[in-house]
Amino acid sequence: MAAARAINPQTTVVLVSDHGFAPTTRTTNLFVPFIKAGLIRPTPDGSAIASWDAIPWMAGGSAAIRLARPDDAALKAKVAAVLAEVAADPAAGIDRVLDSAAIAAAGGTADATFWVNCKPGWLMGGKLNGVQGEATATKGMHGYFPDVPAMRASLIANGPGITAGRDLGVIDMRAIAPAVAARLGVTLKDAEKPAAF
Repeated sequence: MAAARAINPQTTVVLVSDHGFAPTTRTTNLFVPFIKAGLIRPTPDGSAIASWDAIPWMAGGSAAIRLARPDDAALKAKVAAVLAEVAADPAAGIDRVLDSAAIAAAGGTADATFWVNCKPGWLMGGKLNGVQGEATATKGMHGYFPDVPAMRASLIANGPGITAGRDLGVIDMRAIAPAVAARLGVTLKDAEKPAAF
């Protein structure tokens, strides 16, 4: 930083990690109950998925649920019932299930009709067979809902006009790039409100 500031005293350094991390020991498996409910149809030998009406998109500690026909109310109700049953099973390790309205309110994708978050210590598994709560060799994971404290990333900023030692609090990651852009004298079209360094 000293060398950079010798060339340009206005140099600002921003360090940010992309996500937090949490320890894991068990798996939540949404494929098995979806297969049992007929929402996913495996190949005859059971080694792959042949077709699906609803499918989990794994994201580490959570999974987005995509429907083949998002406007099909009966399909949506069937998936909601399967998810409610799985969430009620303590062996499944599900923390909570968001519907499309809650996903939108959280700033998530419209491609997901539901989003399922694992409890601490659990991660989404991808097996087409097996049972809930199987042990995993994976020692840690990310991809949980952003309000999970362990998912918080690091942010350090140093430069002219930035008070040293100040706690910036929790900042929405979408606000970091616009803040850096503002320091560069540019704006990002359609970006979130910039963070205050």
